[in-house]
Amino acid sequence: MKHLLKLMISTIIFIPLLGCWDRQEINDIAIVTGSSFDMVGENEYKIATQVPLPGEMGGVGSAGGGGGTSGGSLFYLDAGIGNNVREANADTQQRMSRQLIFGHRRIAIFGEALAQSGIRRTLDVLTRTREARLSTRIFVAEGEAINVLAAKPQLENLSAESIREIGAQKFDITLRDFLLDFQQKGNDPLLPVLTLVKNESPDPEMVEDQIEINKVAVFKGDKLEFITNEKQTSAIKWILAEKPGEVYPVMWEETQAIVARISEQSSDVSYRIENGKPVMVVNVEFTGNIIENETDLNFEERGAFDKVNKKMEEEIKVEIESILEETFSKGIDSFGLGWLLHRRERNKWNNEWKDNWREMLIDIDYDIQVNSALEYTGLVTEGIGIGE
Repeated sequence: MKHLLKLMISTIIFIPLLGCWDRQEINDIAIVTGSSFDMVGENEYKIATQVPLPGEMGGVGSAGGGGGTSGGSLFYLDAGIGNNVREANADTQQRMSRQLIFGHRRIAIFGEALAQSGIRRTLDVLTRTREARLSTRIFVAEGEAINVLAAKPQLENLSAESIREIGAQKFDITLRDFLLDFQQKGNDPLLPVLTLVKNESPDPEMVEDQIEINKVAVFKGDKLEFITNEKQTSAIKWILAEKPGEVYPVMWEETQAIVARISEQSSDVSYRIENGKPVMVVNVEFTGNIIENETDLNFEERGAFDKVNKKMEEEIKVEIESILEETFSKGIDSFGLGWLLHRRERNKWNNEWKDNWREMLIDIDYDIQVNSALEYTGLVTEGIGIGE
């Protein structure tokens, strides 16, 4: 009996030491850090994948550096064509000596044409498998998404990492965030837009395609309806309380500006009922510091701060009006007014508003309240070199 017990204990101890029989060696897999999704014609997809090349990314004996400055690319990029996303990925896999692994994908980019045709079917692939990560950041590209993924930014080894960092700073939306907005009744999603621009340098060899985010893609359901301009982008950030840390110039005269940095901000979207119809109420409050003054305004004078605050409030109201007019005129509810009514006015929503909500949006009124509180002027209170 003792011998049998010893044998059983030895067996239990020995089995874990046998190792993993279904392992995948690191040199047998290709870890995907980013994917782009484009349309080819009307029915085919072009899906590109970005795979880092560890041997080129600054290891021992490697030149390293960012954006391929060593003369060789730091990542491998390839695209497959297919009638659906999985078929396109399988097309790429046929040319790969390693197995594509999507569990570490950081970003997904939708091309403009694909976004206009609808991204619902593509979202199915991003959420259905065990490898899916709801923390994946998603974007829309102006033009083809593969061109953005192929960019070689100078400050990062991978365009996927550069895009992820810029998204976190400018307009951070994950797959989970998008799905929540998309599936809520009375709420249309937004996504940041990636644009390729050339950096400025007197040395032509240092000029490369760089990636920036200064626009927003406005969706109606799962389809891209339009891309915002500069004022509309700023308005969206005001409404969503995404302004802290950014600078905001107030044009005092045609060529003179007072520039403020927003330090804290809060915003609230609510409603009131007038004559049986909802009125959207947007309330924005913020504090900030003056970081540049091109005018001859002296902030020691009584009322100087009040003048600048009033001017800022007027300009911000105009910006917010521009995005509300554009979205409501197209029957788009980008800020969840319908979802708010669905939760708080359940009977009216179900019986009166739900079925024709998009048509109602065209005639929805809104009330915008902005409260600016600039606090500090820095070390001086008037422009340098300006006398009494």
